[in-house]
Amino acid sequence: MSVHRSLDARAGENITRGHPGDLGNADHPNGTISMRYAAFISYSHEADIHRAQHVRLALHTFAKPWNSLRALRVFLDNAALSADPALWNTVEQALGESEHLILLASPQSARSPWVDREVAWWRRGPRARKLLLVVTGGELHWDHARGDFDPARSTCLPPSLYGFFEAEPRWVDLRWMGEDHPGDLRDPRFRACIADLAAPLHGRPKDELIGEDISQRRRFRRFRQGMLAGITALAVIASVTAVYAFLQRNTARHQARIATARQLAATALNLSGDDLEAASLLALQGYHVAKTPETLGALYQMTIKSPHLAKFVHSDAKVTALALTPSARYAAVGTEKGSVTVWTADGTHKAGHLSLSGGVTGLTFSGDGQLLAAGTNSGEVAVLDLNSHEVRRLSGGTESVSHLRFRPRSHVLATADDVSGELRLYGPDGRDPVSAVTTGSGPVDLAFRDNGTKIAVIHMIGSELYDDKLRKIKKWNDPIYPGDAYFPAVSPSGNCFGFAKQDSLLLASMDRLGHLNLDQTGQCAAQPKLPNREITSLALSDSNKVAVGTSKGLTLARAEASDAEDGSVGDKVSVEELPGVKEPSVLTFSPGEGDRLASANGSTVALWDLDRSGLTMHHHNVRLQDNIEAVSPPSLAAGPGGAIALSDSSGDYLLSVISPEGVVQGSQDDSVYYGLTFSPDGDSLYTVSSHNRVDTWVRTAGSLKRVATHKVPVVADTRLTGVAARRDGRVVALRTDGSTVLVDPSTKGDPPQVEDSGIYDSQRDHRGALGEDGTLLAVESERSLANSKTSHVDLLELPSRRRMRRIGLGGALSTLAVSVRRHSLFTVIDENVLQSWDTRTGKLRWQSDGAGYAGIAVDPSGHWIATVSGDGTVWFWDSATGGRLASVDIPFAAGSRATSLGTGWQSSIAFSDDGKQLWSATEGGELLSWDMTTDSWIKELCGRVSRQLSPAERSRYLTSVSGDYQACGPSDS
Repeated sequence: MSVHRSLDARAGENITRGHPGDLGNADHPNGTISMRYAAFISYSHEADIHRAQHVRLALHTFAKPWNSLRALRVFLDNAALSADPALWNTVEQALGESEHLILLASPQSARSPWVDREVAWWRRGPRARKLLLVVTGGELHWDHARGDFDPARSTCLPPSLYGFFEAEPRWVDLRWMGEDHPGDLRDPRFRACIADLAAPLHGRPKDELIGEDISQRRRFRRFRQGMLAGITALAVIASVTAVYAFLQRNTARHQARIATARQLAATALNLSGDDLEAASLLALQGYHVAKTPETLGALYQMTIKSPHLAKFVHSDAKVTALALTPSARYAAVGTEKGSVTVWTADGTHKAGHLSLSGGVTGLTFSGDGQLLAAGTNSGEVAVLDLNSHEVRRLSGGTESVSHLRFRPRSHVLATADDVSGELRLYGPDGRDPVSAVTTGSGPVDLAFRDNGTKIAVIHMIGSELYDDKLRKIKKWNDPIYPGDAYFPAVSPSGNCFGFAKQDSLLLASMDRLGHLNLDQTGQCAAQPKLPNREITSLALSDSNKVAVGTSKGLTLARAEASDAEDGSVGDKVSVEELPGVKEPSVLTFSPGEGDRLASANGSTVALWDLDRSGLTMHHHNVRLQDNIEAVSPPSLAAGPGGAIALSDSSGDYLLSVISPEGVVQGSQDDSVYYGLTFSPDGDSLYTVSSHNRVDTWVRTAGSLKRVATHKVPVVADTRLTGVAARRDGRVVALRTDGSTVLVDPSTKGDPPQVEDSGIYDSQRDHRGALGEDGTLLAVESERSLANSKTSHVDLLELPSRRRMRRIGLGGALSTLAVSVRRHSLFTVIDENVLQSWDTRTGKLRWQSDGAGYAGIAVDPSGHWIATVSGDGTVWFWDSATGGRLASVDIPFAAGSRATSLGTGWQSSIAFSDDGKQLWSATEGGELLSWDMTTDSWIKELCGRVSRQLSPAERSRYLTSVSGDYQACGPSDS
């Protein structure tokens, strides 16, 4: 233990004195302000999670009065944070409520953006000088000439601390303390370090504090001895106490499980940005430990995180080469140990294996996906036939071979040595090259041209063109690549090539060889702006995509097609972050359209499907037309047995019912249907239209047939806006003025018989909603319209329209929904706040901020509430507690005129009858569904990660409370 210039005992002078266990109370009677925490510990999870926990526990117990819970209170994020989406707000609040900042300085914390952000915040605060340094790794050197720490020799300070200290500060050296240290205060060395930290926190001299600690421990021993004597004398009381202790123990265990589960959920959210595989496993582990809103939210967020990421696969060594087939058939992974594994495109099965004598430097598939060629740094080249699994080892040189290409629509293979550039051409079956030529320089790119009749070779300082006999046709001496420090990239076919250097990117096409304006990319990707991060890898597609691996993960750029006749791309480029992976060192696209991507970090490979929209989202091949004149989103309703009814108000005005048996449709004529509902048995579908009709439909063989129409009398400028089916066979229709109409679909007559249940106000529109069985109406009251800042909702019994109660919402009503089955009224007020009301008592159950008000859906099973905002973000809420769990985004329909109003305003959402799916229908978009059961989430996550937590991960993140459960073990499959 080494203490440098012992810590300033005056650093804690503003902490309220008195009983040490009282730290964190409200204002002290003598007028001084007491912080909630005596200290905030800032540290790197990667390096110091165990040391931080030991320091916090030791500060809690050092010099603790024998009859107090703790000596003082110290904030540590893993112990105090829940799975809060607004994580920084919570951290910032804790910093503001802490008297001191304890920084565990290490090289890892010096690189951590979170630690730097916490220190920067503290430096700007009122207690900036109350910062205590604890060095756990790296070096710390003070430069007396500069009056600051020497950045060249100091490796453990975050950037925000340089230039902060006016004189050399005092710090505690904990570098001797290993990860396996038990953190026991009986260790004199550790005890001395804790005493140095505790002294300024308590505002007392170190020697006095050590004496106090010894005194308190003696008092506790005397107290314990007295208690033992009392227990011996009071055996009967002890028996009763034992029962109580048993109950308390169970309570403590339950609380420990909840705390552990929340910690795992919080850690999962923290890791999900750059290690989605480990984050998913921790979220699964936390949900198993305790099913809380926090763990449920973390579990769901893992399923929607990085929707293009399809699968993780693992190799036995560091991955050095990747290749994908043109069609979604295979993915090949080569390693530095010379092993090549061929996976099916979805990463679920191994399709082949190849062992080579050197590290794999290049991989390529033939156009039909039958052959895989691999080159190594020892010069070995082998071809694996994935149909027969035979291996053909080719003769050649001894130089590294990174560039291999199959001739289009052929099994002829071209290879080029990395140093001499010797170009070889192999036939479909032979071991020896049929032709060879020395180009004199290692290539950067190799590609077949003109339907395979020519071969182009690009070097750093020029390029050449050969015929199919490897006779040189042309040569260009124009330099293409810079002299040093660049990342080259070549598309799978070799047609597109280029490089990244610092913050610039140059891409070119083989079509431009010999032209002065080489940077006119033709059909290759346009030039996206590179992310302002350290680049670790680069990949180009054969069409219009660029992938950039950085220190923060993966960035994808897509160039939109232009109107040019040559099919070239335009200047408009969309950039998308692909979270969930660490900095990739190897990247490759699939040949052709580049709709698939593979990235590797270490021995882990991530397979991406760029057309995929998520693990839990499903397409149903039902497109909706784009109608700029639409005044409302498509109507959507769920029925028994998984049936979904959908009204498309544009184009041919089709009404569709989608069920497991198939799709049936019926013509709506020129009607816009504003409301749909199924009969309780699901045999009939009822609709209300813009023509003030209530129509009855039935499903017949291959079609949807209208069997009855009831014309509803027109009242002023009102229209029908909603419909519900009653169990007695009648149908309730809701008008925009708040009135309802009761229709008996079985009656005949001209005109049809209807029963009007009363006009609410024909001169004004009232927001209203019908209960699912047509016996309850929730409608905005007259009082709301008179005072728009405070809305009231009337609950009316139907068909009598007897008012059961009036509910004051406390804000302006934005949208509402009512459920008879759940005895609930759900309202969004002030365009932001979601409320849940008990319809039986009129009492508010809960309210939560952040709701969308473009639409609301109630889960019939009682688990969820969903709200959609104007931009198409759907938030899910726990209907019991109001906890906001997570969100999904309804995909934007590119080029749609209607969605320029906002995807959410042109979308309808509805839960399936069993609550297992949420459906959405978007004008100009399509019909989609999302899985909403934990079983489906667990299945999809385990299908993506394809492994379990490693022993090192279990040791780092799990405790005994987590049990022996293995996430994604046999029980999860």
